Amino acid sequence: CFATKLNYKCCSGCDVAFVDNDGKWGYENNNWCGLKDTCDKTEPQPEPQPEPTDECFSIKLGYPCCNTCNVSTTDQDGSWGIENNQWCGIKDSC
Repeated sequence: CFATKLNYKCCSGCDVAFVDNDGKWGYENNNWCGLKDTCDKTEPQPEPQPEPTDECFSIKLGYPCCNTCNVSTTDQDGSWGIENNQWCGIKDSC
């Protein structure tokens, strides 16, 4: 790292305490240290996971999603509940 040319050690971590014209500085064991060049490399970010939808299978069948998770019956389409005296589909999040 750049700090060795200035008679300082290189930091073991990447926590920035100060920045000047020489580079980024850290503070470890009560001493200033220079951050390694590898600290500037960004880690690959994980692929974002799709947000879980609050929908259910019954929408495409013409029935609303239930507001609760009380299952009355289950068939080949999924789990069903009854709300306001009407069939509704149980959400995947239940």
